[in-house]
Amino acid sequence: MKNIYLALVSILLFASCGQEPASEIENKIKVGSLGFHVSFVVPNDATERMDQFIETHEQFMRETHHLSGDQEPIVLSYSVFKSPELNNPFDPNSGETGNTLYGLTEIYNGPEGVQAHMTLGQQREAMFAELVDLTNTYSVAGILGAPVIAAME
Repeated sequence: MKNIYLALVSILLFASCGQEPASEIENKIKVGSLGFHVSFVVPNDATERMDQFIETHEQFMRETHHLSGDQEPIVLSYSVFKSPELNNPFDPNSGETGNTLYGLTEIYNGPEGVQAHMTLGQQREAMFAELVDLTNTYSVAGILGAPVIAAME
C-alpha cells in the first residue's frame, strides 16, 4: 500500500511540473482583488430561513461561477461562516445570546468579476429579493466591492 501511495504521489508531482497557464497565475487573491463580506446576526428561531438562502446561494455560485479560466465571474474565494453569538466572543464560557452569526465572503479578480456576479445574481429574482430582505433585516455590516488591501501572495 505504501508503494502505491508513493507511486501515486510521484505521478502527481511529475504531472504538475511546468509552468501554470497565465490565467491560473492571475486567479489568486492578491492586493487589488475585489470582494464582498456581509455579516448577519440572526435570531436562532430564524436560522432555518438563512440556512435555506445560503444553500440556494451556494447552488447559484456553483452553477454560474468558475474557479479558473478566462470566463467571468471567476471566484477566487467563496466562504460562509456560521457560529453561535457569544455574550463575550473572547470567552467561550460566557454563554450565548440567542442569536447566530453568519459571514458571507466572496473575492474576485477585479471589477469584471464583480459585475458579472451582480448581473447573474439579479437575474435570479427570487434569490436576489431574499438576499435584499435578509440583508435589510439581519445585516449588521457589509463591505461591498472593496479592494483587498493585504494578502499572502
